[in-house]
Amino acid sequence: MIDLKDAATFLRLCETENLTRTASLCGVSPSTLSRTLNKLESTLQTNLCIRDKKGVSITPYGRKFEKFARNCLNEYAALEQELHHGAESISGKLKIYCSVTASYLFIPRILNEIHLSAPHLEVKLETGDPADALDKLEDPQIDLVISALPQDIPSNIKFLDLINLPLVLLAPKQPRFQFNFSTDLKNSDLSKVPFIIPEKGQLRYEVEKWFSAMDIHPEIYAEIAGHEAIVSMAGLGFGLAIVPRLVYEISPFKNDVNVLRELQWSNFRVALCSKKINAQDKKIQFIYDLVSRLAPSFTPDLTRRRNENII
Repeated sequence: MIDLKDAATFLRLCETENLTRTASLCGVSPSTLSRTLNKLESTLQTNLCIRDKKGVSITPYGRKFEKFARNCLNEYAALEQELHHGAESISGKLKIYCSVTASYLFIPRILNEIHLSAPHLEVKLETGDPADALDKLEDPQIDLVISALPQDIPSNIKFLDLINLPLVLLAPKQPRFQFNFSTDLKNSDLSKVPFIIPEKGQLRYEVEKWFSAMDIHPEIYAEIAGHEAIVSMAGLGFGLAIVPRLVYEISPFKNDVNVLRELQWSNFRVALCSKKINAQDKKIQFIYDLVSRLAPSFTPDLTRRRNENII
C-alpha cells in the first residue's frame, strides 16, 4: 500500500531532482529520504529514479508514478474538502505580484509546494514592472510581492531574501551605432554610446550608481518600464544595457547580445515581501514558512539550469 505522504515526497523529488533539497523541503534527513524511496520502489517493484554521483534522474516508470501520485493527491484533497476534514487547514485566497522573470524562476516551485502542502489555498498571480512591486503592496488586493530590495527598506515591510543576482553589461551583436570597446571599460568612452536604461526602481538606482562610479555621462536612448524589454531593445541594436543576469539568460533576445562584463560589485537582492501589518495573517505566515524552506534551493537551481543550458 502506498502512503500518500511518501507519494508527496516523491513528487517533490521530481520537482527538484536533488536529494538534499528534497530532504530539506520534507524536513527529513537525506538518509530518511533514501529509505522512503527504497520503500516506494520495493512496494512498486521497479526503479523510480537513478541515484548516482551526478545526481538524480527520474526513470520512465518514475514519471508514470509521478502522474499517478499527483492524481491521487488531487483527488484526496478534493475528498477532504468535501468531507470538511480540512476545516482547520490553510485555505482561502492569496494574490502575489511579481515580474515575468520572477514568475519563471520562483513561482512554479512555490505553487507546486503550495499545492502539495495546502491544496485548499488558492493563489492568484499578477505580473508587471518589477519597479512597481513594493508600491503594489498598497493595493489591498495584493498580499505578497517578489521585489528587488531598495537600499533603504521601508520600515513597514517584512521581507524574506530569495536570491542575490549579479548585474551584467550587455552590448548588441549588431549595433546601430559606432562602438569601439576596450576590455578595460575605463579606457572606453561610454559617454558617446547610447544606453537603454530602466525607467525607475532599484535597477535604475544601480545603473546610475555604476555610471557615477565609472564617471560616465551617458547618452540615454530609451527609458524602459520592465526589465525584459531592456534586453530586447539592446538585442535590436539600439544601445548598451545593464540588467540582472537572470533577465538576460531567459530572454529570447539573449543570442542577439554579448555580455561585456559581469558587474561584480552589484548586489541585486530579490525578496518575498509583504506589509508587516498583514504578516500575522495565517495564510501569509504559511507562505513565509514555506518559502523559507525553498529559498536555499533557488540559487543552486539557477546554477544547475545555467550549466544545463536550460535558460
